[in-house]
Amino acid sequence: MVSQMGKVIQGCDDAKTNLELDWNNSPTDYLCFHPKNPYPVKRIKSIQECVQLPSDYYPQHFCMDTKLSYNVTLPTYGDHRPLWPVFGEYKYVPPQRWLHNIEHGAVVMLYHPCAHPFMVNRLRAIVRGCIRKHIITPYVHLDPDRPLALISWGCSLKINYVKRQEIFVLLHSNVSWYNFVS
Repeated sequence: MVSQMGKVIQGCDDAKTNLELDWNNSPTDYLCFHPKNPYPVKRIKSIQECVQLPSDYYPQHFCMDTKLSYNVTLPTYGDHRPLWPVFGEYKYVPPQRWLHNIEHGAVVMLYHPCAHPFMVNRLRAIVRGCIRKHIITPYVHLDPDRPLALISWGCSLKINYVKRQEIFVLLHSNVSWYNFVS
């Protein structure tokens, strides 16, 4: 069943019922099981990828009676749930929810639970300080070589070493990202 965006509709999506359809509440999605050995910090090149979506592309909003999956490990657009999380940081948010945030101008900061805490905190400070509409959540499907990512509608930036200047230049110079900075 397809639903109206952002509306609680009984039997569709109240953001409380049937959540296990998108996430089984497993701690493997938000905990590092070897926290004394985080992924190493490497000064390797960041990877920015953007897809050109057709101007008439509009994702569908599916109720909680429909399983949603994606054909990529790091989706930057696609069908999703009608209700999205309030901006902020969470223990875990599945893509079926945060995709709706980025559809409406948010930036999502993803970090692998085993990413180096110094780099996670450095990126978190930039996101909290510069981007009003944001979601911050762990995401285990990031590559250990680039365990941090910023996601906007149709775009991703995968990084290992947080270079403030690189992030600021990207956010303020690229049309795909510029509209999302407050």
